[in-house]
Amino acid sequence: MAIWPFKRGKVVTMEMIAQDPTCDPYYDPPGWKPSKLRETLSIFWDSIKKPPGERRYVNKLDRGLLVYLMFSYMIKSLDQKNISNAYVSGMKEDLKLYGNEYNYFTTLFNCGYLIGSVPNQMFLSFMRPSYLIPILETFWTILVMLQSRASSAKFLYVTRFFQGLAESVCYPTMMMIIGSWYKPEEMAKRVVIWDMTWSGASMFSGYLQSAIYTNLNGARGYAGWQWLFIVDGCISLPIAIAGFFLIPDFPENTRAIYMTERDKIYSIVRMRNIGKKGIRKMTIRRFFEIFRSWRWWAFLVPYSAYITGAGDYMNLWLEALDYSVVLRNELPTIGNAVSIVTGYIFAVISDITLWRWQLACICLLPYIFGNLVLGIWNVPFGLKFAANVIPFIGSSFFSQFMAFVSEVFQDDTELRGYLPAIGNTIWYCQYAWFPVVAFPADKAPHYPWGYWGAFALALVNLAGIYVCHLFHMRDVRKRGLVKNKAGLWVLPEDLYDTPMTMSLDDLDDGNVELYGNIKEKSDANVKVIAVEGDEGADNIRRSSGVEVSRVLTE
Repeated sequence: MAIWPFKRGKVVTMEMIAQDPTCDPYYDPPGWKPSKLRETLSIFWDSIKKPPGERRYVNKLDRGLLVYLMFSYMIKSLDQKNISNAYVSGMKEDLKLYGNEYNYFTTLFNCGYLIGSVPNQMFLSFMRPSYLIPILETFWTILVMLQSRASSAKFLYVTRFFQGLAESVCYPTMMMIIGSWYKPEEMAKRVVIWDMTWSGASMFSGYLQSAIYTNLNGARGYAGWQWLFIVDGCISLPIAIAGFFLIPDFPENTRAIYMTERDKIYSIVRMRNIGKKGIRKMTIRRFFEIFRSWRWWAFLVPYSAYITGAGDYMNLWLEALDYSVVLRNELPTIGNAVSIVTGYIFAVISDITLWRWQLACICLLPYIFGNLVLGIWNVPFGLKFAANVIPFIGSSFFSQFMAFVSEVFQDDTELRGYLPAIGNTIWYCQYAWFPVVAFPADKAPHYPWGYWGAFALALVNLAGIYVCHLFHMRDVRKRGLVKNKAGLWVLPEDLYDTPMTMSLDDLDDGNVELYGNIKEKSDANVKVIAVEGDEGADNIRRSSGVEVSRVLTE
C-alpha cells in the first residue's frame, strides 16, 4: 500500500477496474481534450495538458521519484563541493596547505570515483538501487563528518578517496532510473531539474559556508570550515536513510512505499507502449557485447571530453584579488543561478522539439567562449568576470546529452547504466591528472595552458556528439527502425498500443494487442501508429512482407 501524501481513497483492484473502468485512479475520459490554458501552461510543465488519469500518475511520480532523487543528488553535490568552500574559509591556513594539496584532494576523490563506477553497476545485477544507493550514501556521509576532525592533508586524502568510491554509484544509476519511468516529452525537464540540483547545492554550500563562518566560527572550539562538514553530514544522513523506502527501482520490481500494485501495472504498460525495454540480467556475455557495438565509443568520446575549465576556479581568482571570505563564497553562486534558469529554458525547448543532440551542442558554445577568453587572460576585468559566469549558461549539457542517450539506447536499460559508468571511469581517470597539470593550485589564478586545453576538448566534444548522431541514424536505416508515437526509434515488432487497464497476468500471457508486432500477426494487415510516412511503411514491408493497412504520420 502507498502512504500519504501519495495515496488517497480506497484501494482499487484490477478486477474492480475490469467491471467499472471509471473507478480506476488513472481513468482517462474518452475524447478528453485539454483547454487552451492547459495547452499554454504545458509549455513550462508537460503534465498540465495530459489527460486526468495520466496527469495524476505523472504528478505522483514527480512527488516520489523526482523529489527524492533531487535531494539525494543535492547531498552528493554538497558533500563533494564542500572541500572547495572549506579550503578558502580557513582550512588552507589551519592545515598549512600551501602546495598542491587542494588538487590532490580532487585527484584522490576522482581516483575513488573511477575505480567504483563500473563495480557499482555490477552490484545492481543482484542488489536493488533502493538498497545500494542508501548504503553508500550513509557510508560517505560518515566520511564527510569525519573530515571535520582532519588534522593533516593525509587524513583528507584517505577520506576523499573512499568518498569518491561511494559517490560513484549516483549519477549512472539515477540516470538509468529516471530513463526507466518517464516518456520522451517528460525527460529533459526532469533530467535538467534533477541535474540542476547540483548547481542549487553549490549555491547553497556557498551561502551555508558564509553563514557558518559568520555565526559558528570558533563555536565549541571548532573552526568555521569544520562546522561545514558537520552540518553537511547532518543534512545528508536522514536523506540517505529515506532512500531505502523512496527509491522506486524499476517499474517491473518497484517496492517504493508510495507505489501501489495498480501503479506498477500502469508503469509497465506505459513504458512498454513507447518501446522502452524492461530490466534484464547483465551477464558476462552481454557485458562484453557492449564493446562490439558502435554505441560505446560514439558515446564515450563526447562524454569523456567534457571538461569545463572556465568558471571552475572563480573563487581562487577572487581570493587572489583579496576579496573577503564571504564574497569568495557568494560571487561564484551567480553562475549557479544562471545555470538553473538557462538549464530549464533549454529543457523546455528540448521536450517540445525533441532536439536532443542539437541542444547538447549549443550548450558547449558558452564553454568555448569562456575558455577562449580566459586562455587569452590579459583582458578587462569585466570580460574576465563574464568568462567565469557565461559558461554556466551551458551547464545543462550533460542533461541534454543524457536525454539524447536515453532515447538512442532506449532498447537496453542496463546499457544506459553501464555506459555512463564506463564513461565516468574514463572521465575521472582523465580528470585525476588533468586539473593537477592544467590548473595547479600554486599557479592560481592564471593557468598558462589549462584553459586552452579545455577549449580544445570542447571542440572535440562538439564533433563527438555529431558523430554519435550520424552513427545512430545509420543504425536506424540499417535495422529498419520506425519512429513510434512517442518519437522513439524502435523495431516494427515493438510498436505497442496496450490498453492501460491490462493486468499483469495478461501481460505475462501475451494477451496484448500489438500494433506492428509482425511475428505474431503475420497473417493479417497491421495498423501502425505514428510511423513516419511511406518510408516507415516501406521499412515494415521490407522486414516482414506484411502489407500495412494504414500509416499515420505525426
